[in-house]
Amino acid sequence: MIDRKSGRRLWRLHTKTSVEGGTPVLFVEGRLGHDSAAELEAVAARHPPDASANVVIDLSGVDYLSSAALKVFEAVADRQSQNAGRLRLRAPSVAARLPLELSGLLELVE
Repeated sequence: MIDRKSGRRLWRLHTKTSVEGGTPVLFVEGRLGHDSAAELEAVAARHPPDASANVVIDLSGVDYLSSAALKVFEAVADRQSQNAGRLRLRAPSVAARLPLELSGLLELVE
């Protein structure tokens, strides 16, 4: 299915990375399901834990969040904390907020 306004395929994971104030920010858009969790993990792994003490993942464009994606967030948070850093989840969409709350990961939201 294609969104008429943006021309993008819906339900597909789209990522973009930038640096804000020295902190890597990963913008995630689309469906974070079981199939895309490995892609999310690979993109997040591009930021070695020693490159920055903190990593931010912006979830404002997420329309679905699976348990596999939650496990990726947990793994990234653990990796960052082992290196005196933090994972922060920014601006979760309504669809992302409920799974974060139910999993106990809402504490990662800034």
